[in-house]
Amino acid sequence: MDLNLFAVFAAIMRHGSVSQAADSLGLTQPATSNALTRLRGQLGDQLFVRSRNGMLPTRFPTQVAPAIERALADLADVTRQGAAPGIALADLKRNFTFVMSDLEEALFITDLIGGLAKAAPGVSVEVRPFRSDILQDALELERVDFVIAHLEPSIRNLKNLVSRTIATLDFVCVMSRERAVFEGPAIPPVISLDDYIERGHILVAPDRGGRRGVIDGHLRAMGRQRSVVCSIPHFLSACLLVSETDYLVTLPRQLADRAARHFPLRIMELPFPANAFDIGLHWRSTRDKDPEHASLRDFILKTLTPDQGKIALAV
Repeated sequence: MDLNLFAVFAAIMRHGSVSQAADSLGLTQPATSNALTRLRGQLGDQLFVRSRNGMLPTRFPTQVAPAIERALADLADVTRQGAAPGIALADLKRNFTFVMSDLEEALFITDLIGGLAKAAPGVSVEVRPFRSDILQDALELERVDFVIAHLEPSIRNLKNLVSRTIATLDFVCVMSRERAVFEGPAIPPVISLDDYIERGHILVAPDRGGRRGVIDGHLRAMGRQRSVVCSIPHFLSACLLVSETDYLVTLPRQLADRAARHFPLRIMELPFPANAFDIGLHWRSTRDKDPEHASLRDFILKTLTPDQGKIALAV
């Protein structure tokens, strides 16, 4: 097995394009295409299929991508020169600044803060909202220690930005438990495409707003369109709204599972395939020589990546 091929795999997963992957790796497009062909043969899977939206991964690469990203990150760490060793978490007395949307807060803040209370009681955390328009400046000026988010390629390709995948999220349909009048025989049930289209939808657009999200792109490819009755920036507000109305909301599965513990919600499978997406831990490589930063990021990766299996996106 040629391990160099996995760097090509990771780049195509990240960019959804062979040409963009080639540019990011400093390779020609034919060389990248040839590497993909060899990797397909060695792994015995198509890996990616062409579509109007770029190179879409099959089920197999979606499953193995987090493990490959972590392995490549470990190899990069071995070769990185001058990185300072971490110090004991219990000895840290420092405030760290994080950027997250409410999606990442809902999924990770309990484990993060709960773990720090035991392992590093001298550490305090400030969480700032995710805003793509100021994120690059905040990172470059080192006003932010860590970003936990799904980053678009324009930000993820920022020079000196280090990224580690911590979770892969797919989508489900969520509605009020009391108002779920259609239930399929499957467990979990699958909402029909007609029922999905006919109901009004809450759109969660956490960054730039708008009335269209990634789900609308999937529907448009099928020649269908949903009715968005309300677009809001917060996932948890959407859960509350849907729990008390007849509307639907499409959410990351892990968030829907957690929200259903607190709201009267019914979770149903989508009637069409929707691409999963990565959430990563991101920081500037200029922080690698900071031993306190190194200790905390090692703790974060160990705490938030216990085999969880791809920000925030408008859905």
